[in-house]
Amino acid sequence: MQSREEALKIAKTQLAGLPKGSVRVTKESYDENQNTFLSVTIFEEGKERHTRKIRADNKMEPTCNSPDDLYAIHTRRTLGRALAPWLRQNGVCTLELLHRSDLAEKLAAAGHDRQHAIQKVAIAQAGAMECSVQHIVRRLTELADAATDQLRHAKAQKRTMEFNQRGFAATLAAVKNFKAPGFALSSAIASRLSDVKSWPDKISFLAGCVSDALVEPDEENVGISVLDAFLAEITALPHALDKCVDGEELGDRLDRITDILCGKTPENASDSARLLAIAISSEKLPETQSALVARVFQELRGPRRLYPDRFEDEVMLYRSLANRLVRLPPALAPPDQLSEAFIIRSSRLLEASSVEQMLISAKNPGEEILTLIDFEQSMVGEQNKQKLATFLRAIIGAHKTDRWLSNGGAKVFERLSVCARAQKWVLAGGFSAEDKAELSASLDRLCYNAMKYNKAFEQIESRDTTPIQKAIFLLKLPDQGLITMGRCSEEANLRAMRLLRTNSARNAMADNQGELFKELSGLLQRAKTKVA
Repeated sequence: MQSREEALKIAKTQLAGLPKGSVRVTKESYDENQNTFLSVTIFEEGKERHTRKIRADNKMEPTCNSPDDLYAIHTRRTLGRALAPWLRQNGVCTLELLHRSDLAEKLAAAGHDRQHAIQKVAIAQAGAMECSVQHIVRRLTELADAATDQLRHAKAQKRTMEFNQRGFAATLAAVKNFKAPGFALSSAIASRLSDVKSWPDKISFLAGCVSDALVEPDEENVGISVLDAFLAEITALPHALDKCVDGEELGDRLDRITDILCGKTPENASDSARLLAIAISSEKLPETQSALVARVFQELRGPRRLYPDRFEDEVMLYRSLANRLVRLPPALAPPDQLSEAFIIRSSRLLEASSVEQMLISAKNPGEEILTLIDFEQSMVGEQNKQKLATFLRAIIGAHKTDRWLSNGGAKVFERLSVCARAQKWVLAGGFSAEDKAELSASLDRLCYNAMKYNKAFEQIESRDTTPIQKAIFLLKLPDQGLITMGRCSEEANLRAMRLLRTNSARNAMADNQGELFKELSGLLQRAKTKVA
């Protein structure tokens, strides 16, 4: 929620309905240096303060009880978050750690890093299970020691293997003789990755192995599933994927990640990005695609602008991303999550500084109005459209807009046509019915005041032409998009009818049954239909 006042109001309303409960409102701010959110409590009220009572006799076990539990995907993600600084410092992913005894021993020797990670997990689990933090720390430490020992024993018992120098196909053929071929293949890939230092090179190696796996007979699909897991682990690391796709701006990186996700090689792609896109195009890497989708959604929901200093480029990319992502299978990019992500991103584009940047190239208030209305097509979410309508009201009602329409230097009907065009776009757009009615009426009132100030109707009536020709010109004004529908068009119709009631006009109509009369009859009929 963006509004502090609204959040406080909701909290107090909830507290009033539940006197014995309590509420807390926090402010979240994003720290780009640490790549995390910082939380500050700005309001807290109520008898209970959401503190958990820890039972001294509660000896519940952690969610992971054996080393084998560490290989589950949700556990690997927890390990990745807890050990993120150490993993990044050593240039490895979680799966490498879980399949290399040398890395496990290195982590055990770095006592502070491992203990700090254990404490972070223990605090979270102890709060959820309402038990002692010390108990969870002790059990997790025992689990970490057991996992390290298991890796040592696996190597000693030759349940692991080295990557075959003849390539992935030979390695895959060799692991079929193992009791746990998936573990053996993972250990072989992890050992091979120890010789690869950069993230792009690791991705290139794994993506190249995918091509080999696709042409090898593998009934149990061991090769593809293991490679998918490794690629998913690495591409889930923001710093690793960023090295692969390259790009100074977040928008450039997100554009290329989305291309790869769709199986398309990005423009000016690195070798690793090209190979990853080819591997993804096989549609055999669901975990990797899920990791890429998660990254795209994370950035769309995030606070950072895609192009901080290039608003038009950001809007174009925003539309391009939407067009590509909606083509993905619903199971991969659920429509509700996709809609939520773009609603949040739309709200980022409607911040005051962003709108100011969007309108900086507009030459006059008329261009500002048309720019905002055109921008509505890029907006997702009812609240965002309502907020955009608020910006529109401010410009339409501004004194500078009225002054420009009244005496802006250009021809009067060129200025007035801006109001007519804006009204047409508003009514055809996606604003709410209330906003459409209000904005349309405001534009009509603005146009009418400018017509009155410039005496535009009087100038038409004073022309050296026949009353019928003047009436036709007045009736054509709304159809030609020169004035707005509403009070302006009604005034034009009223003045046209007044001209047609003159004796000279009546005599001319009685004598003339040609094309001019037919045109006038059609205009009058349309005017009656619009009034009805």
